[in-house]
Amino acid sequence: MGHSAPQQSVFDATAPGITLRRFLRQLPPEISLAHDAGDRPLRWVEASDMDDPTDYLLDEEMILTSGFPLLGHDQDPKQVRQFIARLAQAKVSALGFGLEPYFTAIPPTVLDACREHDLPLLEIPPSVPFAAIGIAFAQLIEADNAAQLRGSAEANRALLRCLAHPDPEAQLAAVLSQRLKASVRLLGSEGKVRHEASAAGTADLGDQLKSELFEQAASGANNQQFAMHRSDSQVDLAFPIRATLASSGRAPLLGVLCISFARTPSAFDHNLITTALGLLDVLARERAASSPASTQLATALLLRSRATLDAPDLALLAASLGGGSTQPIRVAVISPLDAPAEQPLALHLTHLQALLDTHLAMQQDDHFIALTRTKPTQAIFDRLKTAGYVAAFSTPEPADIQLGEKLGDLQAQATGLLPRIREKRQSLDARSIPRSFLSLLPPQAGKQLAEEALAPILELPDARRDLYLEVLQGWLEANGSWDQTSKNIDLHRNSVRRHIATIGEVLDKDLNRADVRQELYLALNFLARS
Repeated sequence: MGHSAPQQSVFDATAPGITLRRFLRQLPPEISLAHDAGDRPLRWVEASDMDDPTDYLLDEEMILTSGFPLLGHDQDPKQVRQFIARLAQAKVSALGFGLEPYFTAIPPTVLDACREHDLPLLEIPPSVPFAAIGIAFAQLIEADNAAQLRGSAEANRALLRCLAHPDPEAQLAAVLSQRLKASVRLLGSEGKVRHEASAAGTADLGDQLKSELFEQAASGANNQQFAMHRSDSQVDLAFPIRATLASSGRAPLLGVLCISFARTPSAFDHNLITTALGLLDVLARERAASSPASTQLATALLLRSRATLDAPDLALLAASLGGGSTQPIRVAVISPLDAPAEQPLALHLTHLQALLDTHLAMQQDDHFIALTRTKPTQAIFDRLKTAGYVAAFSTPEPADIQLGEKLGDLQAQATGLLPRIREKRQSLDARSIPRSFLSLLPPQAGKQLAEEALAPILELPDARRDLYLEVLQGWLEANGSWDQTSKNIDLHRNSVRRHIATIGEVLDKDLNRADVRQELYLALNFLARS
């Protein structure tokens, strides 16, 4: 799945810049403007002598008529007003009234009705056939299209030149904004603005609207290739950027391209946006094709250094991580939902660098480790899962000189959650999990160990099994006190002694040893959870 080209239907295919006044300058001077109601956009010129052609009209057309629909009714103001009103309601840009063969002048009722409904009215003499007017309009469109093709080719070349710039994405955003006369924002995989170029006439996106557009574009809800928000004064579009690195692998979100227009975007804009999305895809491919060795080495050295970081180290660390410099840093341990061997290492690292907004990622055995400022939110968990991963995030630590001494512990903290995220197939935040040894073992694995440890008791008849489990639980919770156990489970202390002795024999374990009692206590807790 590659980048999504915008659907053409959103964009106005009308030849840009053709208006009534501009077209009149191309027409023979014999044509006069009987009623000037201001300049209007002009989409097409259509000859029609139907009584009501409105069902067949597009917006912003010029209608040419010989007056036949009004023949015999031209002195009836009501019928004439109804005819003109229908044209005005159909958003006709102008009415061209041809003289002869039916009329030698425009009827006063037609002129009055056009004034009433603010519809431009042209008087067309017999010397100018309607076909000549249609040909003149077609020639104007052809000239505009040729100019637009030249402009589009030059704009595409300007976008291509951005690839040679030291910061190609920032340059691409600036050039695209200039060519589209629109505001362009390039958002990272977390929705934060990485590059921005503003244009006059467009309003700034509020945080809420920006977030909504980002989420809609990222989710691809309802199979939409982009997100759109339209107001009276602005059209905002958001396109997901995804790297087409493997035909069979999941392509994660690398960012979102937001474009704000103070007008309806045109087919010219559509072509440029498609080119820009393709170039952003190329840049993603280049990042993926680069060797992952250097970033893996830097990550490994940081995690194993156990040393304080000086100012240059912190500056390099800040340059390697997205997000603000004041945001804390976490260690994330990531496990693919599928076998890592199914995709190249470079593909995995590129995915994770984009998803977690970091350059510091490495492979360790059958999982990956990354340093990141990304907050472990549900939205991040969802994006990871969509891309084929689950992750465990450590608790956060500030990016100060002591960070280097703590990274190894943060890695161990997140790695301890690796069995659980794999079993549950869901990402976890270490801050949301109680800090205990019991919490480190995933429930299913803990249950299996508990059943193995307590198997001799679990295989007994139900009544004796339940009795021994109750006695053992009560005795362990009472820290081996016979009297307290007797009180807790309402059983004579001598019976408790006898049952505990039997349980030790059944399990073939020395219940006087603290490590044995600890293991059995954990096993009973996991058994109670199931």
